Amino acid sequence: MPENRIDLEKTEAFFKGLDNDFDYIREIFTDKSREEELKKVLRNKWYELSQEQIKEEKSLDHILYKIHFKINTDKELFEKKSKLAGLAKWCLKVAAIMFIPLAIYSGINFFNTLKTRESSIVEIKAPAWTRAEFTLPDSTKVWLNNRSSIKYNTRFNNNRMVILTGEAFFDVTRTHKKPFKVITGEIMATVLGTKFNIASYDDEKTAEIVLEEGSLLFSDIRGRDKNYLMKPADLLIFDKTNKEFKVEEVQPEKYSAWREGKLVFRNDPVEVIKKRLERWYNIDVEVKGDFGDDLRLRATFVDESLEEVVKVMKGVLHIDYIIEEQKITSGGVFTRKKLTILN
Repeated sequence: MPENRIDLEKTEAFFKGLDNDFDYIREIFTDKSREEELKKVLRNKWYELSQEQIKEEKSLDHILYKIHFKINTDKELFEKKSKLAGLAKWCLKVAAIMFIPLAIYSGINFFNTLKTRESSIVEIKAPAWTRAEFTLPDSTKVWLNNRSSIKYNTRFNNNRMVILTGEAFFDVTRTHKKPFKVITGEIMATVLGTKFNIASYDDEKTAEIVLEEGSLLFSDIRGRDKNYLMKPADLLIFDKTNKEFKVEEVQPEKYSAWREGKLVFRNDPVEVIKKRLERWYNIDVEVKGDFGDDLRLRATFVDESLEEVVKVMKGVLHIDYIIEEQKITSGGVFTRKKLTILN
């Protein structure tokens, strides 16, 4: 077998749990020279599974992220913290560039349901320390931030609706008479064709929608008659506790800069800094002391470590800080790293 060819038997054995050679799987999935061959392998497997002639090309990109999730969360692969740290950095780079359809085997059950014309749910996840980019069946482009997921029905083109947990940026393909809907928690965003960022993590008290282009109808799905038609540069903040929302004008680019690995602050107060750092580094942040509203940060960080960011904050804002590393509980569970910002 030529050196750059894919060992299909070995690859299939890995996804069936019969082979533990993760290094080989990582090598072929990140080798750009093998991208075309991977596509051919997937296409052949698709024909084999369908057991019928497929007349039109099917986009299988979304299945990639099921395998991406498996690779990042397989307990056997990440038993040691040192392996987790090294592979987390690798995943962060791979998540931004892997667009080849890798998921030959995880798609089997998915495509069998299509053959029987039964609807099913597709779920795409971006675990901690990763980001994902993919295209929905209607050609809408989606960027999924870390610790986030979306779900949608396989009959998506009939009902353009996704359920979001976490944060995502959408570049929605315009389709007349078929609005695109994003549901997260108790709120819904409805558009025809636009660009917007939406963040609604389960462990945060607010949800945020930032509109970059077009128009967006915000609504409360619980029937509380709270609707608002957003315009470009609007930031809508929905309070999950009192069910109220407020709108302010912002620079929308800073809210979607995470797609390019940028952490951007534009005259932001400490409370905003706290929330952004928690999301970005998957840590807990505690603020001690009275900082007032005058203490604000303007800076752009590109793939910088937490330690490098807080050093800059200390010099610019004249604050102090304490970083507590992860700890192992009595039950063998790692706690999250914690940053304490001191006045």
